[in-house]
Amino acid sequence: MDGALDNFKSANCDPRHEQRLRLAALAAKAYACIFLVITGASPAEFVQFDYEEDTALEKSLVKKEFSAIKFRAGGKKTRYAIGKQNGLSLLRGYLKLRAWILNGETFGKMFFNMNKCGGYTGGCTQLPQAFSSVFYKTISGIYLDPDCPNISSRAVRKFKSVVLHGLGLSPTTVADVMNHTVSTNVSDYVQTSIEQQESEFGSYWQSVRKAASVIRERRGADSFATATGHCDDFNNPSPIDPVVVIQPSCKTQYGCLYCKHYVCHSDEEDLHKLFSLQFVINAVRSAAPDLHHADTLFKDLMIRIEFIIGVIGGRSATSAELTVLIRRKVNVLGELTPFWENRLQRYEKMGVVF
Repeated sequence: MDGALDNFKSANCDPRHEQRLRLAALAAKAYACIFLVITGASPAEFVQFDYEEDTALEKSLVKKEFSAIKFRAGGKKTRYAIGKQNGLSLLRGYLKLRAWILNGETFGKMFFNMNKCGGYTGGCTQLPQAFSSVFYKTISGIYLDPDCPNISSRAVRKFKSVVLHGLGLSPTTVADVMNHTVSTNVSDYVQTSIEQQESEFGSYWQSVRKAASVIRERRGADSFATATGHCDDFNNPSPIDPVVVIQPSCKTQYGCLYCKHYVCHSDEEDLHKLFSLQFVINAVRSAAPDLHHADTLFKDLMIRIEFIIGVIGGRSATSAELTVLIRRKVNVLGELTPFWENRLQRYEKMGVVF
């Protein structure tokens, strides 16, 4: 115990003890990771940031119009906003730590690795480009929950780009902030935000759920039989939304499910029509030379068909059994309604091989 206490006292008396240097090296890497996130710079550019004298940095920091630190990377002058409050405070804190680590020595790069061979040697080298991943592996399970995933620099840059676009900034301004071209930003860094995705998917599924309202238990006297179900106002097509994937038309059948007048009865006849339509669409999609175009055109329709079938099947045990029966009748036995059987044969005569 006395020996341990003596070692403890000895370490406390040494301002540059090995353990202090170890923690300083860890802190320096943490600072580097933080500034990688703040600046949104690519690792290749970040590790090349040149160090400017404290006086030059401070001069830039105290300007009223200050909005960014200018770093030199490979001879190119770049600007990266770090913020007037937290960013500046973090930078000043890092510069103090950096000066303490170097202890009067100089190093040309803003961020660096402390050399270690058994113990810290006092020398420094440029950070490797994968420094953030190395740092994550060092702290994971010790200072960080092991279940917490690593956030790649690319994900950080993409998120920053998404936020800037979400703020309404022009593509040119976003590209300038990110220090790359507009074409690079559009092709590699444009992504829909989670909030926007939730809004768009919410609107989409709200539209799809409207399909449930077209289901009727029994046929009305004024309903007109069609190839996909029934219609309560034939020859008067009206889209259910301002923008639909397939425009409804009484001269074609694919757009019926996007019409306000479409009606589907929860009986064998209309289920057979829906499953037959689904079968033909699948055949056309699989045979289409342009798969992307076919998916764009029919994917939404397939979702609507499956949704309506699911709602009908979920109404009762009898409806569920009927749905299973008709699905097998069409998909396994190949028994389509006369209309869709004729349509399939017409496609085959045109040279479409299924």
